[in-house]
Amino acid sequence: MIWLWVQFLVCVGVIVAAGTYLVKFGDVIAERTKLGRLWAGAILVATATSLPELFTGVSSVLIFDVPDIAVGTLLGSCVFNLLLLVILDFASKKTSFFDGVHPAYIVETSFSLVMVAIVALGLFLCNALECFPWVWPGSFLIPIIYVFAVRITIREGRYPPYTQEMVAREEPKPKNRSKRRPVSLGKAILGYAISAVLVIGASLWLPGVAVRIATRTGIGTSVIGGILVALTTSLPEIVTTLAALRIGAADMAFSNVVGSNMFNMLILSVDDMLYFKGPITSHVSSINLATAVIVMGMTGVAITALAVRRQRKFLRLSWASWALVAGFIINIILVVSSK
Repeated sequence: MIWLWVQFLVCVGVIVAAGTYLVKFGDVIAERTKLGRLWAGAILVATATSLPELFTGVSSVLIFDVPDIAVGTLLGSCVFNLLLLVILDFASKKTSFFDGVHPAYIVETSFSLVMVAIVALGLFLCNALECFPWVWPGSFLIPIIYVFAVRITIREGRYPPYTQEMVAREEPKPKNRSKRRPVSLGKAILGYAISAVLVIGASLWLPGVAVRIATRTGIGTSVIGGILVALTTSLPEIVTTLAALRIGAADMAFSNVVGSNMFNMLILSVDDMLYFKGPITSHVSSINLATAVIVMGMTGVAITALAVRRQRKFLRLSWASWALVAGFIINIILVVSSK
């Protein structure tokens, strides 16, 4: 049991260190290529940090035949990702984090909401979908929406119609940073690739360790997929989002959260296509529908927060953050009580 916890801590340490450099090199690539931090956060960083969910889902449906773990992990990861917005809001001190994000991000967040809604519909129609021999049409629609969202994100990231006014950007840069030699595009790409490999490797090992720990302690399957594995596979997003905020890239931090959720829904559609016993939504626990609805509600709160400006804060959190915290707590209660 001690050896399992040692492996767990080693994986977490690798993710923390490599995830920090992943964001730094991603920021350099965005600057050198002139594609912008919106593109870097929503696609470059979000895709790399979501690969653990991809391999976890694929192994769950192809090797271990536990579709409940695959779906629960992806939806639970979305809940944890949206909870990161609360941390970002808390770190912004006096002003609300959402007030510093331009309303243009509503477009990207809306795509995420639509993709989650398609998954929720599939879970809601689980009994009716049993007539499908393989996969239901919604899983083919999600990749199309994702590609369309990526094209718009790249366009908005390359030609941003706004100027971010985050407090972190107004802080003076450390003096020792100016003395460092600028990183070339080639070195940034190499560093990004190495950091991504380390994050992916550690994240792939981490869920297996978490499952063995959960098995030893007697935790149920729904809790494993919806909370423990979801949390462990979300560690890259947590580390990279906080690292982005630390270097003053708050716009990248927000787009990383939303982009990761979009990629998670894309992964779920891939898992559905790889599950040959029928639509994956018809072979999972009904608690996943509740989680999907909560993700939709939390995403809707984020969209509303971007539209409503100058939010007042209570205990360093805006009303939107308190709503996100409530959604997170409700989801935890429902998942734990489902077993």
